[in-house]
Amino acid sequence: MLGVTALALDKQVDLVVVLAGTRISLWRQTFGRLQSQLDTGDDGPVKERRRLLVPNLGEVSAPAGRVPLSTLYKFEPAQVRRAIRERRPVVVVAMKHADHLRALGKSIRDGVFRSVEAAGRDFRMLVLDDEADDGSILDALVEEGEDPVYGKLKQIPRAIADLWDPRSGVGAPSNLRATYVAYTATPHSNLLQEDHNPLAPKDFVVALRTAFDRGTIAPRETTFHEPKGYKSYYTGGETFYRRAMAAGLCRPTGDDPAVDTADAVRGFLVASAIMQIRAAGKLGPHAALTTTFSSREEAARRSPQPRSMLIHPSASISDQFEIALDLLDWAGHSDRVDSADRLSKSTAYLSELLSTNLDSERDIWQRWHKRYADSAEQVRNTFDVPIARSLPEWGEIEAALREEIIPGTRVSVVNSDHDADDRPEYDVWLDQDGWHAPRDLSTIFISGNVMSRGITLEGLTTTLFLRQTSNPFADSQMQMQRWFGYRNSYVELCRVIAPQEQLALFAAYHDNDEALRQAVVHAMNEDSTGIPSPLVLQGREFMATGKIANLRTKPLCPGSKPFIRLVNDGTKPDPNAELVTSLFRHHDSQDVSAAGLLRGRILSQPFTLGEAGRLLDGLQFDRYSPGLQNWQAEMWRDVQARVESQGQLPLGNQLYMPPELSEGISASTVRRDCPYSIGAYFRLWEACLSRHVRGLVPTESPRLRWSMSDLSERKRLQPRFWIGIRYGGGDVVTVDGFANLPFEVRAMQRAIENGELVATWGSRSPTAGPTEYRGDEYFDYYFRGETLPNSLADEPPWRPVGSDGLILFHINQVEGQLHPSVAVGVCIPLGGPDQFAATVPSSHLGPVRSK
Repeated sequence: MLGVTALALDKQVDLVVVLAGTRISLWRQTFGRLQSQLDTGDDGPVKERRRLLVPNLGEVSAPAGRVPLSTLYKFEPAQVRRAIRERRPVVVVAMKHADHLRALGKSIRDGVFRSVEAAGRDFRMLVLDDEADDGSILDALVEEGEDPVYGKLKQIPRAIADLWDPRSGVGAPSNLRATYVAYTATPHSNLLQEDHNPLAPKDFVVALRTAFDRGTIAPRETTFHEPKGYKSYYTGGETFYRRAMAAGLCRPTGDDPAVDTADAVRGFLVASAIMQIRAAGKLGPHAALTTTFSSREEAARRSPQPRSMLIHPSASISDQFEIALDLLDWAGHSDRVDSADRLSKSTAYLSELLSTNLDSERDIWQRWHKRYADSAEQVRNTFDVPIARSLPEWGEIEAALREEIIPGTRVSVVNSDHDADDRPEYDVWLDQDGWHAPRDLSTIFISGNVMSRGITLEGLTTTLFLRQTSNPFADSQMQMQRWFGYRNSYVELCRVIAPQEQLALFAAYHDNDEALRQAVVHAMNEDSTGIPSPLVLQGREFMATGKIANLRTKPLCPGSKPFIRLVNDGTKPDPNAELVTSLFRHHDSQDVSAAGLLRGRILSQPFTLGEAGRLLDGLQFDRYSPGLQNWQAEMWRDVQARVESQGQLPLGNQLYMPPELSEGISASTVRRDCPYSIGAYFRLWEACLSRHVRGLVPTESPRLRWSMSDLSERKRLQPRFWIGIRYGGGDVVTVDGFANLPFEVRAMQRAIENGELVATWGSRSPTAGPTEYRGDEYFDYYFRGETLPNSLADEPPWRPVGSDGLILFHINQVEGQLHPSVAVGVCIPLGGPDQFAATVPSSHLGPVRSK
C-alpha cells in the first residue's frame, strides 16, 4: 500500500488519503509506518516544503478525544492553494470511523474543493482503504427497508464515498479525478456484496503475489521466485499447513489448557534463547531493558530483535486476564493482586523463580530443544537447503534462559477496546535519562479479537490458540493468523498450537484462499474486459463471511442421482435419439432382466470418466442452448483456472462445453441443473486424478482437502460408467433409428409439462427383496449380478467410493407424440471432487453476481 502511495506521488497525484483501520491502534500503527518508510527524513522546513501531511504527528499521538476532529483534519485553504500551485502533494492518514470520515469530508469540501475548482487543471485524488473488509462493507439485505434518513444505515462506506462524491449538496469539482483502491487479505465480503455499496469492486480485482521458491512473471502466478533463498520467503499457510507439515510447525493441544499453556510458554522461551544466542553482539532483552543508551543509533544497534508469543484464549476480556494471572502464578508470582497490578502497569515480567523450574523439569524443557532440532532438519529437506540451521547446546540455552530470557520477558493483556492504543512498542524511546530499548523485546501477548485485525507482532514464534468457534467465519479467522509473515529466517522455531479441529479449519481456509487467488490471477492473465468475479468458497462446516446475511452454499458436484428431465417436444426427430441409437449400433450390448422381466439394454463395456462426459455433452435441446456467457460458464472457468494452475488441460479442452450457439440464435437462460455441468464435472474429476487442485474436497469426506489427497489411490478408485436404455410399457419404437437396432425398445409414457419430464427415476421399491426390482438407479447392479446395497433403513444416498456409475437413457413417447424424446438419469459414486461456493441471497441462479 505504501509502495502504491509512493508511485502515485511520483506520478504527481495531488491528494492521497490512506484509510488506516477502524481502531486507534491500527490508525497510529499505519501513520507511524508511513512516516518511517515513506515520509522519511528529519522533521523541519525541508520536509514541510515537499508535502502537506494531515494530521501531524503530535495530533495523532495525543490521547483520544484530546484534539477535536475538526482540528485534526483541518486544511488551511492558503496551504492547499500553494500546494496545488507548486504540485506539492497532500497526504492524509485518517481513521476509518464515521466521525473521523465526516470531519475529513467536511474539511475537504470546505478547504480543498474551491481551490481545486480554481486550479485550471485536473486534480487527482487517490483513496487507499486498508483492511477494506472491515467497516467498508454494506449488506443490501440487512439494510433493505431501512429509512434513508432515520434508518440504521451503515455510515462508514457512505462517508468514504462522500470524500469525492458528497451527498450533502456540495458537488465535487468537475476537474476532480478520484480513484478508490481497497486492500484486504480476506476479500470474501467485498466480492460477495452487491453494487448497493458504492465501494463494491466495479473496475478491477488484483491479487498481490508473495515471495516463494516458485512463480513466473508471465504468465503471472500467486507467488514469485525469490532469488535470495528460503530465508526471504513469505511464511504463510503454504508453509504452515502444506510444505512444512513434517517440520511440526502446527501442534494439536491436549485436554488440559493449563498444561498446554505451560508447555507452549516453555517452547517460546527456549526459542527466544536460541534466537538470542544466534544474534551475536546484541544485548539480551533483560540487559537491554535495564541499559540507558547515549543515542538513538546505539539503542537501535545494541537492542535485540523483538520476539513475541501470542495466547488467544477467547474473545472474553475476563478470560484473557485470568489466563495471564495463571501464567504469572506458574512463573513464580504467587500474589494475584500484585500480578493484576503489574499487568495494569505493563510491568508484569516473569519471575526469576521460574528458573527453578529449569532444574525440576529439565527433561520437559529439553524436549523443545529436540523438537527444534528435528524441525530444522525437516525445513532443510522441505526447502532443499544444503545445511540445516544449527542449534546451540542445551547448556548455552539454559544460561540464556536464566540470565536474559526469563527475567526479560513481559506478559501483556491487549485491550479489545476500539479506542485503546494497546499496540506493541518496537521503537526506541527517549526520556530525561537518555535513550532506551523498545519495550516489547520479549513479550507474551494475551489477546482476543483485537489481534484479528492488522496489528503486527514482530518476531512471533509461538501461538497458543485455545478457542474454538461454534460458527466460524473464514475471513474473520484468517485475520486472526498473526503467525503469517516473513519468518523463514527462524521458521524452525515457529509453532502454532491449537485444537486439531481448529488446525484443520485453518488449513481449509488457506486452501480456499489460494483457490481464490488462483482464480483472480487467471483472470489477470487472460486480460479479459470487465471485472473478474471469482468464486468465494466456504466449507460444509464454516461460512466465508459473517458480514453478508443469509449466505447460501452451492456445491459443485451435481449430486448422487441427477436426472436430466429436459426433453425435446417430439414434433421432429430428437437429436438425442440419434445419439442413443448410434451409440448402441456401434457398441456391443446385452439385455438387462430383473424380477422376471426384461428391463432394458446395457453396453457390454463401461465408459471412462472422460468418455461419459463427452457422451453427455452430445445432448442437444431445441429450447435450451446456454452458450458460454453465463454464471455456469463463469463458475466452471473459475474452477478450470485452478485446475490449470496445476497443469494445462489438453489443447482445446474445456471443462464446461455446451453446444456452440448457431448464428442468430440467442443464448438460453442457464439452468441450475444444466445438463452440460454433469459432463464438466466428469472432466473435472478426471483432471483431478493427476492434480492437487485447491479449494476442492472429496465428496465422501468434505472435511478433507483434495489438495492433500493420495492421487494414486484416487486414480485406482475412479468410477466407470455403464450406459443403458430403460424400457417402458409402451409400444415398440420404430422411428428415428430405433428400428435399425438389433433389439426392440419399448417407449416409456411419462407425462411432460413445459418441456420437462414430470417424473425422474422410476420403479422405486426401496424394500424390494433379492428376487424383486428395487429401482432404475440399480439397473447396472442387476446386469452385473452384484448384491444391492442394504434396504432403505441402512441405504446410503450415494454409491460408495470405488463403485461404478450409471448413465440411463429413458425413451419417452406419449400418445400423439410423433417422435420419441430422450431423458437421462445419472448415478454418480462418492469419491469425486466438490466445492462449496458462497452465494448471495439475490443470486437465485448462481454463485456469482453479474458485474
